Amino acid sequence: MSEEKPQVRFDPERLERLNVSTDYPMEQDEFELLYRESAYCSMAHVNKRGYPVVTPMFYVVEDDNMMLSTIKNYRLKVGCLMENPKMSVAVHNDGTNVRHQKAILVMGQAKIHDDDEMMRRIHWKIIDKYFFELTTDEERQVAFEAVHTPLRCIIEVVPEKIMTWDLGKMLEAHDDGVWYGESQKLINKHMTKEHLDLSRS
Repeated sequence: MSEEKPQVRFDPERLERLNVSTDYPMEQDEFELLYRESAYCSMAHVNKRGYPVVTPMFYVVEDDNMMLSTIKNYRLKVGCLMENPKMSVAVHNDGTNVRHQKAILVMGQAKIHDDDEMMRRIHWKIIDKYFFELTTDEERQVAFEAVHTPLRCIIEVVPEKIMTWDLGKMLEAHDDGVWYGESQKLINKHMTKEHLDLSRS
C-alpha cells in the first residue's frame, strides 16, 4: 500500500512570513543529487552598465565547485567577471507539481581558468553530461573539438553562500526525491486542451 501524501496546507499568514534561506531547505541527499546531476543551470553576473545578466550555461561539478565553459573574447561575461568576480548560479529540476519543485542558488566569486589540461578534463565531462546521445568515439571527438577551442576558458564558481528551496515544504507537502521530466505534463495538458477546443469548433 502506498504511503499517503501529506495534505497541501495553504496558510496565508505562514506563507507571508517564511524565511527563504531557512524555512524550506532541501534535504542533503536531494541537494547532492540536484547539485551534481541537474542539467538546468543559469548564471548571473553584472555587466559594465550595472545590469544583472542571466545566461543559461552548461556546467559540471569538480572538487565540489561548479565549472562552466565559455569563450573569452566573444562573450562579455568573462571581461565583466574579471572586473567584478561576484556572480550567482541557480540550478533546478523541472518538476511542475509544487511538491516536486526544488532549486539551489550558489553565490560566490568567479575564477577564470585557461589551463589546457583542466579545460580538456572539464570539456570531456560536459560532453559526457550533455551530449550523451553521441555514442561512437568519432561522434564524441567531433563534439569535443567543437567545444574545446583555443578561445575557451572555464569559469569556476567559488561558493560564499548556498541557499536551497524545496517548495513543497512551503505548503508542508514535501515529497522525497529529485524530479525530472514533469514538464511534459504541461505540454500534454496544453495539447489536450487545444485538441478539445478544436473538436468543439
